[in-house]
Amino acid sequence: MHRFTEEQWTRLNTLLDEQEARTQRQLATLRAATKPASHEAPLENADLADQEAGDQANDIMLVHYRNELAQVDATRQRMQEEQYGICVDCGEAIPFLRLQAQPTALRCLTCQAERERGWG
Repeated sequence: MHRFTEEQWTRLNTLLDEQEARTQRQLATLRAATKPASHEAPLENADLADQEAGDQANDIMLVHYRNELAQVDATRQRMQEEQYGICVDCGEAIPFLRLQAQPTALRCLTCQAERERGWG
């Protein structure tokens, strides 16, 4: 935690705050757009399929936003435990520029690339 300058630390906290606020807004917008189905008129099979596809897409996005908020919470916990900015795979420091681009990053670029290739 102490390897960042005060300015860097402030920037990372600000980025996390912004990410959390943006995700909360997206979640609220999605919840507001999700309307309970009204069955004033009988629905045809195509209408039911469209409604079901829309519901599934909304469910996927809800899970995505909740996961993003959980990542922000986990990042704040790592900050408190002074584990923030340390790669969970190799234990090396994650560069500030990487954290600035992805404040919730768990891995350095090398380990993340290996994981994405299926090596980690």
